[in-house]
Amino acid sequence: MGHRVGIITEVPQVLRELGIDPAPVLARAGVDPAVLATTENRMPFAQMGNLLRVCVEETGLAHFGLLVGGRARADVLGLVGRLMRTAPTLKDAILDLCTNQHRYIRGAVSYLTLNEGAAFWGYAVQQPNVAAIEVMSDTALALGFNLVRELTGLMPENVLLSRLPPEDIRPYRRLFGVTPQFDAEQSALTFPARQLAQPVCMADPLLRQILQRSVASYWAVEEPSVADHVARILRARVVFPDISLEEVAQLMAMHPRTLNRRLRDEGTNFRALLIQTRTEVAQQWLRGTRMNITDIALALGYSEVSGFSRAFQRQTGTAPTDWRALPEEAA
Repeated sequence: MGHRVGIITEVPQVLRELGIDPAPVLARAGVDPAVLATTENRMPFAQMGNLLRVCVEETGLAHFGLLVGGRARADVLGLVGRLMRTAPTLKDAILDLCTNQHRYIRGAVSYLTLNEGAAFWGYAVQQPNVAAIEVMSDTALALGFNLVRELTGLMPENVLLSRLPPEDIRPYRRLFGVTPQFDAEQSALTFPARQLAQPVCMADPLLRQILQRSVASYWAVEEPSVADHVARILRARVVFPDISLEEVAQLMAMHPRTLNRRLRDEGTNFRALLIQTRTEVAQQWLRGTRMNITDIALALGYSEVSGFSRAFQRQTGTAPTDWRALPEEAA
């Protein structure tokens, strides 16, 4: 499946600025340089992750994703970026991206969630078996940080990163203006919820109407199935309490019975998708953070660690502790 290249087009220039010839790096990652010539070209999502992995190895910079995402402006998102610039408020602009992201990329999800007076603008890799998830998340949050500044001049209150802390966190402090919270349950920029009402400095209601019609007919990837839609919602909300069939159905403007029927027609059901999502998130945390098994179980909504461990082992054939100890290539 090809995904819109977007911000990954900046990779060769970042390498050049570091004094590295991009040609052998791209060759090692199996990427045709012509694919990175324009943001509207496509490449497999897993190949994007592999390219970022190779770049980290070649440069020795764990924060390579920050250097890529830190170059971004709304233009890199094409039609959706232009639409964001016309939004009346920061909330509307973020939702422009969150609700239309599936039109150009399927391997990850961007989401906006409110919880106890705080807004979380997060990013999560949804596709399993993707390399360098932590680098992709760094890239996405740096991009989001730049978008917020461009659109409103605001700065996030905090930055959460679901990754091990690198040896040198200074590049993160320089970019974000704060020290991120590493080993977090999600990768997200956080704000007081009231800041979502901040006006966008380039708001344009007339142009917005035109762009909304254009975005509605834009597909860089094939239109997702109902199960794909549900999986994206679950990935965005699995770390928040009380995720349910009824809530997901409401978000999809569908009656729960209708959603059940549509999922059944596609050969799955809500519970199976929820368990799959929880397992995939648990695997990311086990591999990419220092969260202990108890914290992982509680964060995923299990009342007891034993229930989480049984569910994880049914899905993977391995207990969580044993899975964490496996070499990455064997997991």
